[in-house]
Amino acid sequence: MEQYIQGQSRDLVDQAYTKFVSIMFVTLEKIAQADPKYSDIFLLENYAAFQNSLYDLANIVPTLAKFYHQASEAYEQACTRHINMIIYYQFERLFQFARKIEDLMYTITPEEMPFQLGLSKTDLRKMIKSSLSGVDKSISAMYKKLQKNLTSEELLPSLWDKCKKDFLDKYESFAQLVAKIYPNEVILSVAEMRDLLASM
Repeated sequence: MEQYIQGQSRDLVDQAYTKFVSIMFVTLEKIAQADPKYSDIFLLENYAAFQNSLYDLANIVPTLAKFYHQASEAYEQACTRHINMIIYYQFERLFQFARKIEDLMYTITPEEMPFQLGLSKTDLRKMIKSSLSGVDKSISAMYKKLQKNLTSEELLPSLWDKCKKDFLDKYESFAQLVAKIYPNEVILSVAEMRDLLASM
């Protein structure tokens, strides 16, 4: 039916689409703000549903294609925020340690870093022991946390893949920092972590 709408009718229909979808997106954001704990889940599920329902129509109607892309960007942002929250919740000490090193790297040489308060080799070993012993259980806990709050199961596989990829990227950055600051310390390699994630 969309392909038969032309001229002034096309303009009126496009204006109606614009008004309707704009109000819908503003309302989604307002509802999400009402419950900050679950706002990202609410947004990613609703933007995904919007994209799924409009995929075919967005290929025909340029006005809807614009909103489809807007929903896609909002979905990606909500996914990134939610996945980062899950990763940092499960591996908070690991990434706080890395952040502390990164912050000090602007003012301190790598050789001096192990002599800073809270960043000694002993501190590194303690943090690694608490964060990475039983890492498979921690990764399973990330999956369960991701699964627990989702109401649409079809989003889980793609979100879990993104979660594993983002975690591996963050872990790789951490491993590079450790290799630079603590060259003689042995941690779980990025390849081993990749294999572990692939098996889950």
